[in-house]
Amino acid sequence: MRTYYLLWTGAGGFIFPFITLFYAQQGLSGTQIGWLATIGSLVALISAPLIGRISDNISNPRRILQFCLFGSSLLILLLSQQSAFVWMALIIAAESFIGAPVFPLSDAQALSISNEKEGFGSIRLWGSLGWAITAFVGGWMVTRAGLVSVFIGYAALYVLCIIVLGRITTQPKLIQQFREHRPPLRLIVRSLVNERVLLGLTIALTIFWLSNIGRHQFETLYMKQLGANEQLIGWAYTYPALLELPIMLWADRLVRKYGAGKILSASLLIEGVSLLGIVFFPTMTSLLILRAASGLYYSLYAIASVAYAVENAPKGQGATILSLYYVTLNSIIALAVAPLSGVLFDRMGAYPLYIIAAIGTLVAWLALVISQKKPVPNPAQII
Repeated sequence: MRTYYLLWTGAGGFIFPFITLFYAQQGLSGTQIGWLATIGSLVALISAPLIGRISDNISNPRRILQFCLFGSSLLILLLSQQSAFVWMALIIAAESFIGAPVFPLSDAQALSISNEKEGFGSIRLWGSLGWAITAFVGGWMVTRAGLVSVFIGYAALYVLCIIVLGRITTQPKLIQQFREHRPPLRLIVRSLVNERVLLGLTIALTIFWLSNIGRHQFETLYMKQLGANEQLIGWAYTYPALLELPIMLWADRLVRKYGAGKILSASLLIEGVSLLGIVFFPTMTSLLILRAASGLYYSLYAIASVAYAVENAPKGQGATILSLYYVTLNSIIALAVAPLSGVLFDRMGAYPLYIIAAIGTLVAWLALVISQKKPVPNPAQII
């Protein structure tokens, strides 16, 4: 599973730092780039819980994950050969349907074989190593072979992921739990707003993603505006991932000692304060410092957010809850925010997106902290 995370997250390190640059190179405007994100999100919000539910209900969920990886790799290669917006939109829609469930299914698989001694962080940190390697190598490849080269690297690593998954034989715990208790999907969805802790997480993640999608979407273009080349952009996504390696092991221990909720709150606070640094000092140096702080934030966030969602999920529904939160909810938010962010970027540039992100992240932190506090009992009710 560690090898899988090395390859799977490494594939993302090839694509995600450079995909917006690819769109811009193909002549798309910020508004069109935003619409591509919207189309992908619209499809993903339907496919992820659907495929996650199927994965929770079959004896060998790895077959579903392998199918999604294979389809995503082919469609990404096809995307690299397109220049027309319409064809890009169609391919993005198809890739989102197949590729969006990969994230929650991968985390559910990893959680099912982790334990107290070897926690999720000891698996997830290998993903950070993979990202650090490929983001750096990707910047080098782009300067010498063009942006198409990173699409090929992405597809190649996904094929290797399929092979590695075939070597995992452990029966996932989530499948066994699901067979004992199978609540209807509508009850699982209702739990996101009916349960106090899950409601707080829903509100916090909604505000956090609502305010940060635009900033993430155009961060590489902002770096270009501040004078960074592709190699520096690749490096800006490399060294934070290297910082994540020891911190994720530390995050495992922190989650066990203080609880996933408190560590998740701390991660949002770190990110919010870091974003304020960009607001007050909008330079490439500040951005590089922000990327370093993001290594600490993301290490805590990646471990604590998954653990917090799963530990409060209905019994045996880890993959479904992860799909609902980290794909469906995220996609619903992106539907509205991505095109608006594109319009804002075209008219005012990327800087206002950082102001929105800083304020939103701190508000999300506050919402999460409040939701974790136990309500004070009413004396009359006690009597």
